[in-house]
Amino acid sequence: MRTFSPTVNGFRLIFRRPFVPIAEIAWRWSFAIAAWFLCDAFLLEYAKTLPVDSVDRLLLATRQPVLIMRALQRIFHGSELRFTESGILLAIGVVVAWIVLGAVGRIVTLGAIAEELHVTRTGVSKTGIPSLMTLSFLRVSITLAALVTAFGSAFAASGVWASTHLSVVNALRLWVVFLFFVWIAWAVLNWLLASACIFVVADGQSAFDAIAATINWTQERLWSIIGAGVWFGIAHAVVFALAGGASFAVLGFADFLGPNLVVLLEFAITAAYFALADSLYIGRLAAYFSLVREDEISALVTKEKEPISGPGTSAIDQTELILSDVPLPAI
Repeated sequence: MRTFSPTVNGFRLIFRRPFVPIAEIAWRWSFAIAAWFLCDAFLLEYAKTLPVDSVDRLLLATRQPVLIMRALQRIFHGSELRFTESGILLAIGVVVAWIVLGAVGRIVTLGAIAEELHVTRTGVSKTGIPSLMTLSFLRVSITLAALVTAFGSAFAASGVWASTHLSVVNALRLWVVFLFFVWIAWAVLNWLLASACIFVVADGQSAFDAIAATINWTQERLWSIIGAGVWFGIAHAVVFALAGGASFAVLGFADFLGPNLVVLLEFAITAAYFALADSLYIGRLAAYFSLVREDEISALVTKEKEPISGPGTSAIDQTELILSDVPLPAI
């Protein structure tokens, strides 16, 4: 039976509908594997185009740092533009693939969450995919802006250090403060855009209408949202601690297990951690979905708890006069 607790609904969905976290893991990991393969292929193909003559081989064979750096300068000279252009094209292709795949994956997982919570959806077929792609594009944009700002904050800290003669330690602290505020701004905006997907799937709203609805929802249910996020954050921290402990334990037995088995176990621990993290992310989305449709879910829960009266039941209709203590009027 469903409950009023959105956090319980989120954790229950992970165990009752394991195919929803599996679907999330499938599209995320398939994209990650494809992106990793393309990046490796790009680096290998780029390395094949680098000219290496006999002089470069001789300099590399000397094992002298100065001569090796000279050989690397000769090898990579003139290829910076080609590397940059190819890298930009690869990055654009990966971003476009993530936008499309993320929109399809999100509409599938949120649709399954809505089905599990027994809530209605409207207008998804018309506006779902384009709106989710718009939100994904905005997430990519703010991530790129955050990276640019992070690099720019280093120049800002350097400028303050040069003009005020601060110590290197204080300049580094100033840069860390800049990075902290950049990370806070990125985290808030990224969470806002990720949560707006719920309103796209649930109500069929456009991307910007969903963002506005998310802001209003956050203002109205701030503490409930924080509570659900804290519980899933604690669960994520526990999973991270267990994965870290298991990883260090494997490293402690490295001499006994051997390098090949250690690498295999470390890979398995990492994969298990990311799988559990993705599952908890789906559970948190289900908790937020429950908060968005709390009135509808509460009505369903209340209806389930109402006693059912009818043929074959023991319910007694108190309005029947034959069972009442009030005497009938005299005729």
